[in-house]
Amino acid sequence: MALQTYVKVSGISNLSDARYCAGMGVEVLGYSFDPTDAHHVLPEQYMGISAWVSGVQNAAEFNNCTPEQIEEQLALYGSVDLVQITDYRHLPLLKKLEIPLALKLNVSAYRNLDHLGDILREAQQDVAYFLIENETEEKEEEWLNVVLELADQYPVLLGFGVTPQNVLSLIENSSLKGIALQGGEETKPGFKTYDELADILEVLEIDDLES
Repeated sequence: MALQTYVKVSGISNLSDARYCAGMGVEVLGYSFDPTDAHHVLPEQYMGISAWVSGVQNAAEFNNCTPEQIEEQLALYGSVDLVQITDYRHLPLLKKLEIPLALKLNVSAYRNLDHLGDILREAQQDVAYFLIENETEEKEEEWLNVVLELADQYPVLLGFGVTPQNVLSLIENSSLKGIALQGGEETKPGFKTYDELADILEVLEIDDLES
């Protein structure tokens, strides 16, 4: 199976999500290794899930950890393909990991958009991509236009404003590297409702006859 653009799914916490996403052609599965995060997965959970899934990259996601804490957590989990953080100031300190890095940013936190652009320009040599989210619905269309402009210059994954109705238009009419979606909670073992995530992936699915 293949998708029409690069897709990362964050917050993976169960095998149902992981296997479904991998089967649909998602490129990257993100797991929270951050103990302060509500979706934090334990080392044995991560190793158990990732052992059953192939053909994808596994990303360790951190929100509020120092570089030292990130190193300590990574030592507990085994192999990962990518480390995603939220503080651009930590990028130089994490280069020694020799693991590709990604930077997640909340666009609505930057009322001065020149500052946001400065961060992307400064960090672009150190990251595989920028995952840009918007934690408020205020001015969503305005922020979306800003992110699409930034995608003309930088490797950007769009992490907000993506729907089954607009996803094809977004990827066909922009320079986005791809999109980022959020995994859901398992309702009971072996059963999962995927809602909008599944709807978006199905829209992006490339028919076997086309590939």
